[in-house]
Amino acid sequence: MVAKKYNKTTLKKFRELLLSERRQIVEDLDYQKSELNKTITDGTGELSSATYHMADVGTDMAEREKTSMFAHRQAKYLSDVDEALGRVDNETYGVCIICGDLIEEGRLIAAPIAKYHVPCKETQNQRNHNQ
Repeated sequence: MVAKKYNKTTLKKFRELLLSERRQIVEDLDYQKSELNKTITDGTGELSSATYHMADVGTDMAEREKTSMFAHRQAKYLSDVDEALGRVDNETYGVCIICGDLIEEGRLIAAPIAKYHVPCKETQNQRNHNQ
């Protein structure tokens, strides 16, 4: 049985897509980290936080929590992109890890970190939903 895989030209196209995605994620993470490192007074230009109303502090804390959540999600996505780049390097990118069939190019363009082709992903989602 011949192993299914994408040719080097197609893999190169997906490598560029993944590297572009990676650059954007790193840029977003850097921004989010800088936002998290700001103090309450940095955001307003005030010299003292003593005049802050409790509601303002609460709003700031909620925004920090939201930013932290987004940063965590982006860090996970960065890890997934790096994993996908590893699959490009070993020429297994675009091969479903369940059945070994090629993942549709359109799916990879829409979701470059995809590890499953649509029928296997649907089966996996159904199994997860039933548990």
